[in-house]
Amino acid sequence: MTTNRLAPKRLILPSAALALLNAKTAPDTAVDRLEPDTASTGQRAAYFGLSYQRFGLLFDDRVNKELVDFENLRRLPNAPSWLQGFTNIRGAIIPVFDFNRLFGVQTDKGPKTLSRNYLLVIGKGSQAFALPLQEFPHKLSFTITEAQPDLDLAPVRLRPFIRHCFRQDRPWFSIDHHAFLQDLKTQA
Repeated sequence: MTTNRLAPKRLILPSAALALLNAKTAPDTAVDRLEPDTASTGQRAAYFGLSYQRFGLLFDDRVNKELVDFENLRRLPNAPSWLQGFTNIRGAIIPVFDFNRLFGVQTDKGPKTLSRNYLLVIGKGSQAFALPLQEFPHKLSFTITEAQPDLDLAPVRLRPFIRHCFRQDRPWFSIDHHAFLQDLKTQA
């Protein structure tokens, strides 16, 4: 006679399960801070990019991002022109930055590709910020071997935060958005 021995079930308290879940999805995880793992192995790494007149910004595709309606913006008196204000996204107060003004880029007066005004929220919790969109983000992929030394094409304000520069119809700069956000917070 064979006995089916099953491992005893291990019970876990709901508070402990929640702590484990939060530990795996915390906003300051290494995933948000590192370049894609595949970039170092020569495989293609996925990015989402926002294009500006002469360049584009790349963010690791694994970074938390969300497209939301652009509404309920609260402006701050005497704030820099590139800090459009703050908005409330599900109870979190998120700063809204205008990178066109920050980088001194003229906004395109041509036809908008979006039918409504959207914000792209990047990051989670206290590490989140939002950018108004004129067009949807681009899906791009590069390998680290495609990186080029074109940092002189980047806005001076952005240069300390650039990890890599790639070329595809324009220079695309992969940035350390956490360090850039911290710098913006000290300037505001």
